[in-house]
Amino acid sequence: MLEKKELRLLELLDTSKKRQEVLDQLEYAPQSVTNAATKLETIGLLRREREAGATVFVPTDTRCGELFQSLVKGKPHVDFPELLSPAVRELLYYLPPGDGRLAAELTDDVSYSRATVYRKLKTLTNRAIVGKEHDRYRLLDEFSELHEFVRELRHQHHRTRVRDDLDGGTLLWESYDEFLARSEAPVEEPPYRRTGLDAFAEYGLEFFTPSGYYYFYAEPDRELSPADLACHLLLIENDSRHRKYALLLIARTDESPETVRAAASHYGVVEAMEPLLESLETGGRSNAAEAPSWDEMQSLADEYGVTL
Repeated sequence: MLEKKELRLLELLDTSKKRQEVLDQLEYAPQSVTNAATKLETIGLLRREREAGATVFVPTDTRCGELFQSLVKGKPHVDFPELLSPAVRELLYYLPPGDGRLAAELTDDVSYSRATVYRKLKTLTNRAIVGKEHDRYRLLDEFSELHEFVRELRHQHHRTRVRDDLDGGTLLWESYDEFLARSEAPVEEPPYRRTGLDAFAEYGLEFFTPSGYYYFYAEPDRELSPADLACHLLLIENDSRHRKYALLLIARTDESPETVRAAASHYGVVEAMEPLLESLETGGRSNAAEAPSWDEMQSLADEYGVTL
């Protein structure tokens, strides 16, 4: 997690700078600067080179770094390293420009208390970064890059973790503190939880078909519900086969439609999930084109001893 010192260093790196030049501009002890540089280097925002016996900090070519430089240069009256605490960054992740959001909705999204959310929203409104109308908060258009920056920064963290932990895996979905990824090899270490078709075996659904290695990461670690697994399957591949298996799991576990719809909203697969739920709720009479035919579902359910 980046703190103010790392953001101060990132702010300076509009171009390559020698370590001594950075020390002269920042009021931090040499070891603190080294530690900050190491953090930025770990997530790919900085690299170190040697030039005439001196260490040089070189900013990498990333969208994240580009956005931060645009912010600090375009809004010099805002002290972004001071403003962008971890709590504010998480809040801004879920506060895009456009339609406003209630403080209660934001509290449900973030990992901080309601009091902290209200306190940070007050700070942002006082600085004319966020507007409030009819109890709804909205990031003002002139600060739209701020939302994009915090999302790119979090993406940079996730991408680095996937690269290091999952042997160069691929991100399929992410939120602020969770992601779903495909790995080239099995991973046994927590907090990675196996998902995809292989995870259905826990519910008596074993499929003899190649499914790859898929893992879900969450901070803090949490158990995956059948609704989670069904949504993950649609994120992995939203084709007819995976839709049938997702629907089969929902039927097997008797997950309530409300629980599944809440999960689908969380993962952004409402459009893919809704036809499946309608088919199950109507006994195949919904005729949604995206849903498997009821005859196919009945045959699959009979094969696995599932009652539709």
